[in-house]
Amino acid sequence: MKSIWINENKLSESMQRNEAFWNGDLNDGPLIWITVPDAKPGSAPAEPDVEEQMWTDVDYYIEAAEYQLAHTHYAGDALPVCHPWLGPDQFAAWLGADMTLKPKDFTSWVKPFVNDWSRFTDLQIDPDNKWWKLYLELLNRCAGSGKDKWITAYPDLHTGIDGLSAIRGPENLMMDMIAEPDTIHRAMKQMTELWKYVVDTVSDIILPYGQGTSNWTMSYSSRRFVCVGKNDFTCMISPQMFEDFFRQDNVQCCAHVDHTIYHLDGPDAVRHLPKILELENLNCVQWIQGAGNPYPSQWLDLLKQVQDAGKSVQVMYTPSHGEDADLSEELDALCNGLDKNKLFFTAIIDSVEQADALIDQVKGLS
Repeated sequence: MKSIWINENKLSESMQRNEAFWNGDLNDGPLIWITVPDAKPGSAPAEPDVEEQMWTDVDYYIEAAEYQLAHTHYAGDALPVCHPWLGPDQFAAWLGADMTLKPKDFTSWVKPFVNDWSRFTDLQIDPDNKWWKLYLELLNRCAGSGKDKWITAYPDLHTGIDGLSAIRGPENLMMDMIAEPDTIHRAMKQMTELWKYVVDTVSDIILPYGQGTSNWTMSYSSRRFVCVGKNDFTCMISPQMFEDFFRQDNVQCCAHVDHTIYHLDGPDAVRHLPKILELENLNCVQWIQGAGNPYPSQWLDLLKQVQDAGKSVQVMYTPSHGEDADLSEELDALCNGLDKNKLFFTAIIDSVEQADALIDQVKGLS
């Protein structure tokens, strides 16, 4: 990887530490990604008149992304990552759902369209689907424009059961799992193969540029590094249903790429952690405590459980995810309470001085 915005020596060290983390060889941890947006003066490109065009106008999207990344301060092991996407429900739109984009809220949503599974026995991505074509255009432009500047990330893939929930509706899908389990098993197998298809398609586009890979959870690898387990729907089901319907999807997805991180979203998902930790090819678990819940330092027993199973843990302090925490206290508690070489600490803050102070603090703890 190369980046015109990062000193060559720092870039080399950051890449080496990121690779060591995913290979289980980090010995002076933790891996620490701290970024400060808008840390450098400048004028961002004017937003389009129509909000949706912030994602659909490819020229604007690339210009805005480059401005944002060029004006960010990268502290510790952080590197510039461009993440082209069309919101969390983009996968459902690739399958045919009508989608509404809200870029300013960094989200999207779709209308469920599966009313009768007998009419949708073969879930596919139509090459002429407008949302798929737009995503591929964004991805190609991002990968090409990012040469010697940034890493182009894999998409945030709400596939599997989350994808089925989006196209069927969560209440209907819950009933289907009881009344038509064979139908949902068949659909889940198709979703797994579609996940592999998307990952392979994206890989074929981004890997030849030699910038490495990342995803929305950040970090870097020269190999295929993907977030799996976007199973937010599983917060509503029992561990037995998780085992019956979703385990094989997770097993196959983890085995399909080189490095993986699992998005564990809130206390309602914790009941599935024992099964998640059995995933042989899973490297790391990202813990999101959820709004209104204690900060990550108050979940040490949970995070130790992950590390005791041989996995690393990621904690995040970003807008809506613990941004008001005392990061110095959090960092001290986590480094002293956990194996710091298996800790991935991520924060987005608004002060270069605070970012650099946190990096100095980590060096003092190592």
